[in-house]
Amino acid sequence: MASHGELDGFDSSSGETPEEAALLAHHANLLAQGLSGSVERWALNAFVSRTPADAYESAQSGADQIKNEVRDTVLPAVEQLLSTDIDHQWTSPLEIVRSLVGPITEALRESGAPLAVRNQSSVELRPDDLYNIAPATFAEIDPSLRDLGLAWGAAKAHVHLKRHRPPSSDRVPVVVVCAPDLGDRSRFDPYQVKHVRNFQQLTDFANATEPDLVLVDLDRVPDPIAFRIENAHVVGFGSHVETERNDAALDAGYDAVMARSIFFRRLPELLAPVKKSPE
Repeated sequence: MASHGELDGFDSSSGETPEEAALLAHHANLLAQGLSGSVERWALNAFVSRTPADAYESAQSGADQIKNEVRDTVLPAVEQLLSTDIDHQWTSPLEIVRSLVGPITEALRESGAPLAVRNQSSVELRPDDLYNIAPATFAEIDPSLRDLGLAWGAAKAHVHLKRHRPPSSDRVPVVVVCAPDLGDRSRFDPYQVKHVRNFQQLTDFANATEPDLVLVDLDRVPDPIAFRIENAHVVGFGSHVETERNDAALDAGYDAVMARSIFFRRLPELLAPVKKSPE
């Protein structure tokens, strides 16, 4: 994995500055290190905490299998993903960790663990997650990953946006914001953005002009998943306690979901490429 200052996998000629590429590489490296130090512990706890007390032998065998899956498959895949240029990343690191649901579920079934009681939305979202194992956010793997994941997501979104402003052109990246609350909308005043109030307006605008970045207030749209636009970087923001909804947005293809307070704190960094010039 590239360390801070080593830009393997990040092409600054694509639009971002060398400093921005280095910052993205740095955040990717920190997230990879954080996952490396916490995924095995999370996976074993997910297994052991659900295993019957009298299933010692099968529990030991299952734990060994899970350790091997983490070390041989999951962590190498996470490191490979996070060292790959963002335009060629095929999934998210969180989704790679969620691939452990299968091996953990198999080990739990062999140990005779009772199935979890799940609500309808959980069943529809992840029908094969019989024990409610899949983490909705990085913080569910380990609280220390919360800020690391958010910092990486914000840096990735920033670089994506910069890449859509060719250096030899005056073209400004197209940013679309769906934030119906007037107070929140005013916070975008320093930037060149297009405001839409609903999915239909977004669809109409996207059909006429291909957006580069879509920002969605998840708290104030009835169906946040519908706001996923192909070929655009999509970032959602809203209440951090709405884990099911945030998880659904990430599953639908959102590139990042941030708590409202963190999103607005990072807004100047995220929208720097479309900041209005002083009059």
